[in-house]
Amino acid sequence: MDVAALTSLALVLARAFDRPRSFLVELGFPPSVLSVYDRVTADPDWAAAPGAAERAYAVLRVLETDSSLRAALEEDDRAGRVGLGASDDEEFERELARLGDLLEEGAPAGAEPPVAEPGGGWPEAPPTPDPGPVRGWPDSGWPDEPESAPPSRGDEPTRGWPGEDDGAGDGLLGGEDAPGGADDGPLVPPPAPPPTAPDADPPEPPPPQTVATWLNAELDDTDTSQPLQVGEEYTLALSFGARRTGALGSAAAMLTFAPEADHLDLTIRLLSAEFETPPLPQPIRVRRDGTSVGRALFAITPKQAGPAVLTAMVDVQGNFVQQLVLRFDVAGAPAADVGVTNLGRPAAAAAVLEPRQASLRFTPAAGGYRLFAPGVTADEVFVQITPDELAAAIEQVRSALLTIVKNETFALGMDIPADLGDAALRKLAFAGYRLYQRIFEGPFAPPQLRDVGAWLRGTLSADVATLQVVSSGFPVPWALVYLADRWDESALDWGDFIGMRHVVEQIPMREIRAVPPPVTMDSTPALAVRVLYNDGIDAQMPSRPVAAQRAYWGARGGLQLTEGTTARDLLGTALAPGSGDKVLYLYCHAVASNTNPDDSHLVLSGDERVTLGILSASAPTRDLLASHPLVFVNACESGDLSPNFYDGFVPYFLGKGARGVIGTECKTPGFFASEWAKAFFDRFFAGERLGDAVLAVRRQFLAEHGNPLGLLYGVYCDPDTRVHPALP
Repeated sequence: MDVAALTSLALVLARAFDRPRSFLVELGFPPSVLSVYDRVTADPDWAAAPGAAERAYAVLRVLETDSSLRAALEEDDRAGRVGLGASDDEEFERELARLGDLLEEGAPAGAEPPVAEPGGGWPEAPPTPDPGPVRGWPDSGWPDEPESAPPSRGDEPTRGWPGEDDGAGDGLLGGEDAPGGADDGPLVPPPAPPPTAPDADPPEPPPPQTVATWLNAELDDTDTSQPLQVGEEYTLALSFGARRTGALGSAAAMLTFAPEADHLDLTIRLLSAEFETPPLPQPIRVRRDGTSVGRALFAITPKQAGPAVLTAMVDVQGNFVQQLVLRFDVAGAPAADVGVTNLGRPAAAAAVLEPRQASLRFTPAAGGYRLFAPGVTADEVFVQITPDELAAAIEQVRSALLTIVKNETFALGMDIPADLGDAALRKLAFAGYRLYQRIFEGPFAPPQLRDVGAWLRGTLSADVATLQVVSSGFPVPWALVYLADRWDESALDWGDFIGMRHVVEQIPMREIRAVPPPVTMDSTPALAVRVLYNDGIDAQMPSRPVAAQRAYWGARGGLQLTEGTTARDLLGTALAPGSGDKVLYLYCHAVASNTNPDDSHLVLSGDERVTLGILSASAPTRDLLASHPLVFVNACESGDLSPNFYDGFVPYFLGKGARGVIGTECKTPGFFASEWAKAFFDRFFAGERLGDAVLAVRRQFLAEHGNPLGLLYGVYCDPDTRVHPALP
């Protein structure tokens, strides 16, 4: 590759590297690109670079110093594996010209001869004019479409890899006239350490805007009054915009735009066991008005007659947004008779969803479950474990927890002696490791499933990652899963529990019904908090944790506090349609039913029981809570609390409009539950992300008290949720 082409390649990569690494993995970039990304973005000057030209300059520095990496990148480009094309937009040309100036000067554009300044970094780049409307994704140079006109069908560009066959020249770039300097000698002169801009806290952005739109699925050039035929190829088109009357299927979509954004970049991937589908996802750009730039086109071929399921999964930066499920009867019923299910996350605000390093999606299937792990497999993998077998593995973890919780030292105190902590570690780690094995390494586990397990161990070996688990009917307590290559009792470590090392986000997959809440909880003029107690707990506990809780909440500043103790306080006020609570905190008993979910119940003062059935009838989910409260069920000293409890109550609260639920996986000592909640709320109200606060308090109690019981708490909420402005 000549210097001009390599220079253009560096600029294209620099612009792609503005996105998270997980996004590049999701789009299937080869290892050479990811290696360049890792090297370049590890440089502190990368974040301070004022423009794409300076970032491209950093890419060229890496390629200049590592000839083997440069050769691997060029080989992947020639083979068409890099996947991005050069752009013809004006901004790209301006940055390319600036990059040429940098190469000639050996210093950042606009700077005097390189002079080191305190701290290093790039000086401010001169402003560039507005490049005009965004065209295509990413900057692929597609023409703008009229806002009022629907996307075209047969004559539009295929929404595959941007830049594919765009006339830019041989390989990725072409472009013989791109600037870059002579072919001999170093491509990039070594620059002096550039200066760094002074640190400053960025201003809080205005609130995002949620846009209601539709995800439309169509079959191009197909008579949908006839059945689909085995072995025949069809083109499935997916787009966002107004609901199409003649569409194969349409699903409501909720997309949230940051104030400064005029578009969202999403990816769509097709999954199916009954159709041949493309192995890679396709990007699609959605404008602020809810319409997409063109359509994502997929070639699909039925493999067999009979029922066939096709799933379109929508993500942003590896973070799950929405799942559209189409059910056909191949060679039987007309294609137009397709069944449509629209599943999503309770908080699908795509513009403010942060990247996820690891993601697992579980859905029920005959004889087990289907698992999809973006970045590991192109297709769903079958997990051969029945609901009863899964429940038994979860029960083994719960039994180990109960054995620990019933110990008098754990039940009554906070500080745990080392020998007792070691015994608890052996018991709980074994149960957590067996749960991992039963999911990923069962006797009939296919190689692809074992690969996902190995990938999970490798991805979560670094500190700290966020594991996102999207599931339906798969109530695994992921914080308590123990990751190890092999069972070795002599090398156990609390840090090998997922929940002690990483942020865990559990998302119950459900029907999309309402506009999701933003992840920021507005605390002005005061944060409305409702706390409901079971006062009878103090009669059972010498530490009087309810009194301690009342004192804590009474002393908190910046709150609009409401307290209660009765079922009427819960049903008639807290869950009433007009409730304005931002936090609903229940410090009480809770009991699960293993036979009828409706019988699972909360126990308030005076042994007053509120069953799930009563909640669903008296405060139905159709009466949504517009305030989107965070619900924290701190269930202490309960006689029978299991994951089945949250299998019923979590969907109920989310269905009511709650932004999320925090709850315990089994009964928790009352004193510990009180102290842990106070430590969590101190951090959360101080502005910490919810997931970070949960992880920090788990680690804090383990480090300061040798107490691991923070692993009991499960989080069914976007971990990026936070309070703003922070409370005193």
